[in-house]
Amino acid sequence: MRPSCPGRNSERRCSTLRNFLRLIQRYIRPYYDKVLASVVLMFMHTGFAMVMPLVLKYLVDDVLYQERYHLLVWVFLVYLGLRVANAVVAYVRGLIVVRLGQAVVYMLRRDIYAQLNRLQLSYYDRTQSGKIVSRLINDVNIVQNMVTTSFITYFTDLITLAVAIGILLTMNKQLALLSILVVPTYIINYNAFIGRVRENSHRIRRKTDEIIAYLSERISGIRVIKAFNQEKQENIRAFKKLRTYYHLNYRASMLSAGMSIIAQILSGMGTAVVLWYGGYLVLQGKLSTGGLIAFYSLVAYLYNPAVHFSQINTVIQRMRAALDRIYELLDMYPQIADKPGAPALKAEEGRIRFENVSFSYDGTRQVLENINLDIPPGSKVAVIGRSGSGKSTLASLIARFYDPTEGRITIDDQDIRSVKIQSLRKQIGIVFQESMLFSGSIRDNICYGSPRATDKDMTMATQAARIDDFVEALPDSYYSMVGERGVSLSGGQKQRVAIARALLTQPRILIFDDCTSALDAQTEAAIQETLQDIMKNRTSLVITHRLSTIIDADLIIVLDDGRIVEQGTHDYLLDLGGVYADMFQQQFGLAAS
Repeated sequence: MRPSCPGRNSERRCSTLRNFLRLIQRYIRPYYDKVLASVVLMFMHTGFAMVMPLVLKYLVDDVLYQERYHLLVWVFLVYLGLRVANAVVAYVRGLIVVRLGQAVVYMLRRDIYAQLNRLQLSYYDRTQSGKIVSRLINDVNIVQNMVTTSFITYFTDLITLAVAIGILLTMNKQLALLSILVVPTYIINYNAFIGRVRENSHRIRRKTDEIIAYLSERISGIRVIKAFNQEKQENIRAFKKLRTYYHLNYRASMLSAGMSIIAQILSGMGTAVVLWYGGYLVLQGKLSTGGLIAFYSLVAYLYNPAVHFSQINTVIQRMRAALDRIYELLDMYPQIADKPGAPALKAEEGRIRFENVSFSYDGTRQVLENINLDIPPGSKVAVIGRSGSGKSTLASLIARFYDPTEGRITIDDQDIRSVKIQSLRKQIGIVFQESMLFSGSIRDNICYGSPRATDKDMTMATQAARIDDFVEALPDSYYSMVGERGVSLSGGQKQRVAIARALLTQPRILIFDDCTSALDAQTEAAIQETLQDIMKNRTSLVITHRLSTIIDADLIIVLDDGRIVEQGTHDYLLDLGGVYADMFQQQFGLAAS
């Protein structure tokens, strides 16, 4: 059922309510049996707890006052049995609740991570990685706390409150009504603090994301920090953010403590009234001594829930913000997605065409403009240009990391937007300019795109990428660990591993995005020689700054400010005397003359 939102002020509250209902429907409802068992155990726990004060009443009124000492052993056994039963029930309920909470957390994190893999790269371009991790870890932990602690506490308190009021009314209506009159003061106390608590909770949530994103970025860039002697300055910036975070949490603790201490004072007032008027009733003979003791014990079950409500309010406010943020992410529709019923790409030749393609990252500045390009199958095409001319963007469009804002791209006359993305990228092997390796062994990284590859297949790829020489010298050979982001390898070694990873997939189309820039001249020459054989019968796109590696290219594309300004063979472009000839002369001096 969709709740109605009568006014704009209620819109956010309704959004949170809808998200909470979705959480129950998607993640809690499949475990309704555990929820039902937990509820039953809650009733049992509350029932056992409520009977204990009545046992005390019986002990005082019917055993001690009447000197029926032979019943003491039965009182002992009954009370001990209630205690043991209550402890066992609490233990079993705790196991069920913990399992339920862990199941919800697992499914939430699974869905969030799957959604993150579905989202397009533009989402990551504008969102800090630390904030993404915060949603996956911190926000889900808050929801887990709500499911396993807050929800159970609320529900148990409501049951306890209802049962306690019923029992107190049966014992003495006047004293019960007097005790209940204190309860509305808790509501007044709650309303006095709720606005400030909610506002402060939102500020803490935003500051938490900011700090996680900041620290994650700084830890990743620790080498830059040390290289430029910025440790002291970074400490100052971090300490300033952490101090703000400290003050926000301190304020949250003070607000929570303020609500709690007032609630405890109100509880003390209610208990004092019970002792005063209850004592008067005992003196008047209208209430037994055991009845007063039992009543006093039961009043705690009336006031303690009210205290709990004020104490867990901060958790509830954080839960609201966490749920809103989780569903904000889960509700994002991937801009790069398969069309319903999209067929697989049939790349038999590997012909690539750009037809009037334009692209912009932000919708304002054109990175590529009116690109028309025909890349014949099996050809080696080089793309060159100054930094920022759009070379890497051109390669990203082929792999459909982004979609053109205008025009279309086809492979073997099939619009890449009309075929399955997985089948498209299966036919493309990419080596990026920045070679990203994952924590694990060298073999794990090489076989990342082809987990079922045989040792023979891997050996062919590694020999082609010329990495067997340095890998064999390592203590564990291909099982040597590379560290986070491949930190234990040099830039050239990482790029060679990345080349082997791309070659192992046996793609129809190869894209090399300036992938030999970190290699020494001798290694680069050796790899280029080997790649000549690998590129045969494959369409290859080579993005580079080193013109010496593309002299033999079938076609050279020169980009400038997002436009194709020249294209042709090496000899043709030299004779043209344009941008390419200028770039060649800058690199090789008089060799172009």
